[in-house]
Amino acid sequence: MAMISRRLDQFVIFLVDIVLLYGSFFLALAVWEGAERALVPWAANAFAFAWIAALWVLVFYTAGLYVVDDPFDGTRFFKHFIVASAVAGLASFGLLRVVCGGIDVIRDASAVFPGIVAIIVWTWRFSYARIRRFFLPKVGVAFVGYNAGVAELASEMAARPHMGYEARLVYDPSGATPSCAGPECVAGRDAFVERAAVRDIGLVIIARSSAVDEDARKAVFGLLARPVRYLGLPEFYESFLRKVPIGDIDELWFLEKVDRNGTRPYAIAKRVTDILVATSAMLLSLPFWPLVALAIKLGSQGPVLFRQRRLGRFGKPFTILKFRTMRTDLNDFAPTGKDDPRVTAFGDFMRKSRIDEIPQMLNILMGEMSFVGPRPERPELAIELEKAIPFYRERLRVKPGITGWDQVSGEYHSPSVEDTYKKLQYDLYYIKNYSVFLDVSIFFKTIFTVFMRAGR
Repeated sequence: MAMISRRLDQFVIFLVDIVLLYGSFFLALAVWEGAERALVPWAANAFAFAWIAALWVLVFYTAGLYVVDDPFDGTRFFKHFIVASAVAGLASFGLLRVVCGGIDVIRDASAVFPGIVAIIVWTWRFSYARIRRFFLPKVGVAFVGYNAGVAELASEMAARPHMGYEARLVYDPSGATPSCAGPECVAGRDAFVERAAVRDIGLVIIARSSAVDEDARKAVFGLLARPVRYLGLPEFYESFLRKVPIGDIDELWFLEKVDRNGTRPYAIAKRVTDILVATSAMLLSLPFWPLVALAIKLGSQGPVLFRQRRLGRFGKPFTILKFRTMRTDLNDFAPTGKDDPRVTAFGDFMRKSRIDEIPQMLNILMGEMSFVGPRPERPELAIELEKAIPFYRERLRVKPGITGWDQVSGEYHSPSVEDTYKKLQYDLYYIKNYSVFLDVSIFFKTIFTVFMRAGR
């Protein structure tokens, strides 16, 4: 995958999955009819079966099974695959009988089809991962300059060998880095060119701090005769880790990379979608509000709704609305921590199921929030965080959201400076890549996060 784009890799996996789904349908029919007799009902129902195939792909996508960052032979993928296969299998068991008619052999095949799909697709994904991990050649990577971003990339490459990159060489002209914790470090320009040939370097990543250094430029220039690709660290870091290296960007990066005018048509469409979905969600959920209010009141004393000032787009304050999930007695209203003891039992359920966020439909209808965007922060916290973290205020370029790229990143991030720095890396990635594709991806990731009850 190393020199192949993530999108292309995902598309190939998607196509193979479709072929295997149709092949599994044929095998399920063959179990009852034999291979020769199974061909006729398979061909006759091939078009109708597209609904079944779409169902499996949609469930797989929602479960994150097309995310190539995670190895397909890993434990996390296996757990998600089991859950997704169970959900899609149960749904397809009934749907096969509906979309493919009342044919006896179809009803029989629906009983074994989910198991066949699970075995075949898992075998293919596991084999693909093993081939990619152990047999495909890896791209040797050299870094020009050494800083925290380089150290993180080298560490992540070692942790994700299935991605096809291997950090092999670091050129640090200052000679201040005695050990690069993995890749070989060299300080001399000639030594770098020589070792790049020996270590079979195919990609050179240039850190910002060394991009204008004369020795660094000459060292990179010395590799032009070799078939080597050259990328800036921010560009590669973003594509590899799906977040932005704050320490390696500057004001010019925002001027070059973040074009809000170019996304204006989508912003209008997104606003219309927000209004339609928020209105529908409000109408569907309103009958249940009294039950939720009763459960909150029985759990602890205090108001049903939680109100708090937050920062909206361009720093405009607004009052966020949520169902109250915490006790009000002995509560100093400090930022919520992981496993916070102030959260009630029902409040914990609402947080994990996102029920507490339903009143935010009103914030969306008033134009203060969107479904997808950075998490809105308290003004008093934002002032302190802005002092400690570069470009923190740039996250206010878009409306805050109920869910976002950071929220589905798989990590719990507290309001601490260290965790907020990590959150901002994801928020800036979202702002830079703001699009319908990314919003749809976040939407489906959120569904699976809620289904798996991943905490906040």
